[in-house]
Amino acid sequence: MKKNILITGSSGLIGTAILKYLVEEGYEVSLLKRSKVLGANEFFWDPSRGEIDEFALNGIDVVVHLAGEPIAQRWSSAAKNRIVNSRVNGTRLLAETLARSQTLPSLICASGTNYYGDQPEGVVDESSPSGLGFLAEVCRQWENAAYPAIEAGARVVFMRTGIVLSGHGGALAKMLPFFRAGLGGRIGDGQQLMSWISLTDLVKAYIFVLEDGAVSGALNAVAPDPVTNTSFTKILGNALGRPTIFPIPRILLKVLYGEMGKETALANLGVQPSRLEDLGFEWAQSDLRAALRAIL
Repeated sequence: MKKNILITGSSGLIGTAILKYLVEEGYEVSLLKRSKVLGANEFFWDPSRGEIDEFALNGIDVVVHLAGEPIAQRWSSAAKNRIVNSRVNGTRLLAETLARSQTLPSLICASGTNYYGDQPEGVVDESSPSGLGFLAEVCRQWENAAYPAIEAGARVVFMRTGIVLSGHGGALAKMLPFFRAGLGGRIGDGQQLMSWISLTDLVKAYIFVLEDGAVSGALNAVAPDPVTNTSFTKILGNALGRPTIFPIPRILLKVLYGEMGKETALANLGVQPSRLEDLGFEWAQSDLRAALRAIL
């Protein structure tokens, strides 16, 4: 029997793809939205005000929580507050509401591989401690906000997600116009490791976790093979048949994007999905060349 699913952040890149899959596969799906104009199976919430329609959880088996302020923006003080509060307030509100429910649905909560911070010494996995930096602190607070649900005995999963590759949005979609014009190149010295996952495999991972009621805790939602930025640049250029001879100096990235550029594009984040591997998850696109060919 198909589970009943409640989704937040259903209009984003990941939410749109998960929603499409669930509907096509015959799941019963409801949405939590901030809009006051609601359709069938849509319920209102406003995390900034602590408001939620508790009827939204009636009959729900799993809550998939994806909502949050975009990271890809210049980090003013106001932007940082929005990034933190949108994740922490929303997760805490869901966790507290879920803890009061009679059925105690599972909570699958988005998180990020930035939990580990910049890791210049090597590759990390779920057994590694949290690191330093603004995004690492965001991820810690984000995950800690789910504690009321854990304390109540609910199954809670944190999907620590890397760079999501899709032609329809996210980092790759922003890169493509430059690479297609022959203006692509490595970032900085290009030696920083990038942990990535195709949108197809990320949706597959969410469904895998959604269906396996024994899975809880943190999982790294990435492909098993992190690559250097130089390798990523060359593979993308080859896939497009374009040269990649215009490197972006570190100083230029810092001028353009400040702290955000330093913690994302310049950070060394080699992350292994050890728990997904142990659980027997099978990637459809574990090779970057094959993934980019399929996407493009």
